[in-house]
Amino acid sequence: MNLLRDHIPASSGSCCPGFTRRFDDWAASYDRSPLQAVLYGPVHDAVLRYARQHVRHPGMILDVGCGTGRLSARLASAYDQARVVGIDASTQMIHYAATTTVPRRSRFAASLAERLPLADAVFDLVVVTLSVSHWSDRAGGLAQISRVMAPEGTLVVAGPSAARPFPPRTRRARRGTPLLPGELPALIAACGLQVERVEPIPSVATIADAVMVAARTTPVRQPPGRCGAEPRPFGPYRLRDRNRVRWPEDPAGRSRVARFSTCLGQ
Repeated sequence: MNLLRDHIPASSGSCCPGFTRRFDDWAASYDRSPLQAVLYGPVHDAVLRYARQHVRHPGMILDVGCGTGRLSARLASAYDQARVVGIDASTQMIHYAATTTVPRRSRFAASLAERLPLADAVFDLVVVTLSVSHWSDRAGGLAQISRVMAPEGTLVVAGPSAARPFPPRTRRARRGTPLLPGELPALIAACGLQVERVEPIPSVATIADAVMVAARTTPVRQPPGRCGAEPRPFGPYRLRDRNRVRWPEDPAGRSRVARFSTCLGQ
């Protein structure tokens, strides 16, 4: 299934070249940064813990702002039947990510969050960790994520709070303003997603204030006037319909059809 083109160059149309260059320069030493232990790692732990508790068997996972692929690799390990796609604006980060994950089940591309080179309604789980504040168009990036999420898909986002910004090393790599309290849930809800949880991440409280927001897409419903038609809960999609290929072998696919048919009284 060809969801994206390999190593798509990041467009400079809506991303500051200096911003991307800083992360390109940081890529070689990024995994050895002290922030991995005190900030990035604990945030990944919180996001992965929530995902494991609430998303049982995702077929497709998207990691937006994947960096060198540390969280992507953990997702591929936690969900051994899923395929993981990682997106980052830094081509050097993508280069390192491609060497740290399971090649057979992972794909990476350099791209802006605001211009995801992905098909509609594909991903059962999308994670975004500490990258939303880097986007030039946060609403546009979240709208793109909403577009690529499958029906009943889950989004888990971790972002900083304006109350206490990140340490100097990350401030030098950042641009724009930090997220205001309550801004991230509001932006997610404005994209049509249902916000289900908003909670702080206490494990990083000694270094920064961060919040985790979880949301879901709304279930697909039969259009009015088609009550007698065959239910179509999965599409159509622009590219190959992954659920149509997996069903009926995939138990999750069968359960989705059953729930959809039940709500129609069939």
